Amino acid sequence: MRGDSWEIYSTLRVRPPLILRADGRGFHKALDGSKKPYDEHFARSMASASRSFMEDSGLSPKLAFLFSDEVNLLFLDLPFNGRLEKLDSIAASYLSSALSLNRGRILAMDCRALPLCSGEIGEYLSQCQDEAWRNHVFSYGFYALVEEGRSHGEAMGLLRGMKESQIHEMLFERGLNLAHNPAWQRRGVLIYREEGSLVEEWAPPLFRSMEGVTLLGRLIP
Repeated sequence: MRGDSWEIYSTLRVRPPLILRADGRGFHKALDGSKKPYDEHFARSMASASRSFMEDSGLSPKLAFLFSDEVNLLFLDLPFNGRLEKLDSIAASYLSSALSLNRGRILAMDCRALPLCSGEIGEYLSQCQDEAWRNHVFSYGFYALVEEGRSHGEAMGLLRGMKESQIHEMLFERGLNLAHNPAWQRRGVLIYREEGSLVEEWAPPLFRSMEGVTLLGRLIP
């Protein structure tokens, strides 16, 4: 007969504020045939799954910040008395299910918890946005080299030896100005709760800018 003594992590609890970060598992295979380096249909599927989570999961995060195959969910209040296993498992299973329904194939996401202090939230989201920009630069650089006939291995090897500014310049010489790409590719997508409604921003401000600081200050008391 089973007993609670077997569930050695079931009583582990966390306190808000908390980020639950969900990442795709093996999405590079799932996205074969999609537009490279960015596919808007996939990005909208991710946003739809995140929005569904915020509306219907019962967990009610304050905001979701998305880029690539990653979703960051900010909680200022925690259900289930902060039970970590419960939070992680429900977030991963719900997002996986919602995304699978959106895409018409089975997809899996994992999830981990990041406890923060209130004063760290802005810096964390800024770092996520920095990573979104780095991914943007690297992804365009990679596929530019592949389109010129380089193998995936060769393209990766060349990019590893280049600074971000050098990749940016390489693309500019090929006629691509990354600053002109859609904001969601460069800065991610932000979905947040305000006055009882969900707002979906596909051109969010830079979180380090005055506009971004003001927005986060309004959302996070």
